[in-house]
Amino acid sequence: MRLGILSDAHGNIEAFELALAVLADAKADAIYFLGDAVGYIPEKGVVSALRSSGIQVVRGNHDDMLIRQTTAADREAIYRHRETFALLSNDERDFVGSWPSKLTVRDERGTILFVHGSPKNPLEGYVYPDSSLSDFAEVDADIVFMGHTHHPFVRQHADKLFVNVGSCGLPRGRDLRGSVCIYDPGERAAEIIRFNISGPCRRILSRYPLAPPVASLLEKCADFKANEVQS
Repeated sequence: MRLGILSDAHGNIEAFELALAVLADAKADAIYFLGDAVGYIPEKGVVSALRSSGIQVVRGNHDDMLIRQTTAADREAIYRHRETFALLSNDERDFVGSWPSKLTVRDERGTILFVHGSPKNPLEGYVYPDSSLSDFAEVDADIVFMGHTHHPFVRQHADKLFVNVGSCGLPRGRDLRGSVCIYDPGERAAEIIRFNISGPCRRILSRYPLAPPVASLLEKCADFKANEVQS
């Protein structure tokens, strides 16, 4: 069974749908979403899509702030949580509130941990491509899948595989394409797949007035060309 893993859509429903199409093309048999369906873009489409799917979901920090209504006043203009919360039906609010902060899957091939942040801080821990993994050597899992940083990587440490799947809807860094991961448990192999989200980002910009830092990032994503990535 091949697993498809994606994260950090942040309301970019068209990019999320593209990501699902990429995973379908990669023959994913089961799909996991690692949180942050909302935030930055005042849109509920990703929540609605997740609710009507068989995708397993873990909660992200933006989902948590939105559903518990704990967003700091000085961040609301950027995060747009109140607007998004108002768009959700009561059933959709209950659905987001039901998402766990972590998910563990065990079988004869080992243990997989799915979190949004890090193994030690599932909601808010940051694990970047150059972060030390030594603190996670004793984690009770053979493979750890994460999101949150919007910077994808696949790394081996202490006989464990650590994968950050990046962001399908609001990537950061030098490569501003969306990213997903396909994982083959039989081969114990994880592959990051990048895909163009310039069209969805351009349409988001035409649809919503966004905070300057968010609009600036989306403009860069909209204009990004893969050959701009330096080898």
